[in-house]
Amino acid sequence: MLILQLFLASILVAFLIWKWKVSYWQRRGVACIPAKFPFGSIADIILMRRTIGEVYDEIYYDLKSGFGGIYRFWWPALFVRDPEIVKAVFVKEFNSFHDNDYFVDPEVDPILGLNPFNSKGDRWKYSRGIVTPSLTILKVKGMIPGIKSVCKQMADYIETQTDEFLEGYDLMGKYTTDVVGCSAYGIEANSFENPNSVLRQMSSRMFDGSLKGNIALLCALYFPALGKLLRFKILTEEVNQYFISVVREAVSLRKKDGSSRDDFLQSLINANNDAEGRGNPPVYSEEEMAAHSMTFFLDGYETAALLLGFIVYELSLNPEPQEKLRQEIRKNGDSVEAFDFETIHGMEYLDMVVMETLRKHPSGTSFSRLCTRDVVLKSQDGSDVLVEEGTPVILPMYSLHNDPEYFPDPDRFDPERFTKENRATRPQFCFFPFGGGPRSCPGNTFAMTMVKLAVITVLLRFRLEPKEIPVGKLELDPGNQFFHSAKHGLWLKYKPVDAL
Repeated sequence: MLILQLFLASILVAFLIWKWKVSYWQRRGVACIPAKFPFGSIADIILMRRTIGEVYDEIYYDLKSGFGGIYRFWWPALFVRDPEIVKAVFVKEFNSFHDNDYFVDPEVDPILGLNPFNSKGDRWKYSRGIVTPSLTILKVKGMIPGIKSVCKQMADYIETQTDEFLEGYDLMGKYTTDVVGCSAYGIEANSFENPNSVLRQMSSRMFDGSLKGNIALLCALYFPALGKLLRFKILTEEVNQYFISVVREAVSLRKKDGSSRDDFLQSLINANNDAEGRGNPPVYSEEEMAAHSMTFFLDGYETAALLLGFIVYELSLNPEPQEKLRQEIRKNGDSVEAFDFETIHGMEYLDMVVMETLRKHPSGTSFSRLCTRDVVLKSQDGSDVLVEEGTPVILPMYSLHNDPEYFPDPDRFDPERFTKENRATRPQFCFFPFGGGPRSCPGNTFAMTMVKLAVITVLLRFRLEPKEIPVGKLELDPGNQFFHSAKHGLWLKYKPVDAL
């Protein structure tokens, strides 16, 4: 009897503690989404019934002011609706929000743990300082010939499949795998000829939406101590070891034959060679080189493949923008070889199409920053909130991108939203596909160059037709929690332009 009483008393005490913790926002007079035991405000995310973006979108419209509170399990987080607060978090108050709200232990998951996106404090500055110099405009210009070579392989492959419906993400995943493999490691994966190439297999396994992978990602978000204790890895040991072996073999080969390539890995090799030439130990270990090269790979592979899949899908559903873009491309050249860096990034309508796709289908659905020192955030409606150190702040990118207050009729694909005149009518931070401030995406220039060259290649040679016209909103994949992806794929047909 005593044991039962102690057990029931323990449950009661635990419940009362939980109730106290989930009254955090109410005790501060902040409007919030009430918590439900045991998941707080995010049950559908944890149970993988809906995506993070869909759950946050419901919260976005349930809250009415510029900010509100939610609970992730029993931990409070501030949910932001006001673009001016987004700006404060990214830029004005960056010193209070310089860390992303994710924890990946470098000892458990070394490759992801050294990624600038997951790094914190001085480690972030160190990691970003390595990556950024290798992604300058000059460096990206040197990668364009390799990107064009993959563009030609993609176009030749599509020509053999013009009677078939192709899935957009799968097709563009082959393209981005080959481009990033070439640009990061000097690897020629030839995914269009060999869809089972090792690099293609490993890239597709990085974020496969599996139960184990999603649990590891959820631990990185909500239970870092548990993830560390149980040594949960977001990237499997197989993927980790593969990319370390790629670096090891490339370094060995280049030392042996004295060769050099214009890729990301070479910049790290050069730094080691310079140090050894001065009698110093190497700057980077093989594991560090693999981690920093993986940063380049991650910035270019997954998000760019998703974006390209949605671009060709939206253009197939919208023939007028498709034809308008084709005409702009043709005015600048009749083959991909005619397009240099300045021409690629000087085409206004191409940029508008890419931006509108990023608005409607951002590859990720939100940003989350960790408050590193107490700060007061003020909304445009005059209200303010004290954000205490250790509190996560959620910036719901998908919801702001699709808010009719800023983008009327948001379900309509309309590149004209991104004319210079229309951009000037909106708050700057109602649209932030690359983040903002000092922690904005360092691979943006490279990714946009790769994406735009793919679109140029496809539209010069093919007309895009959808498999079917969707009714209602596109159904998203709840099994892929951290990326905006279609549950049933994005199917379309590529018809040769000259055949029509």
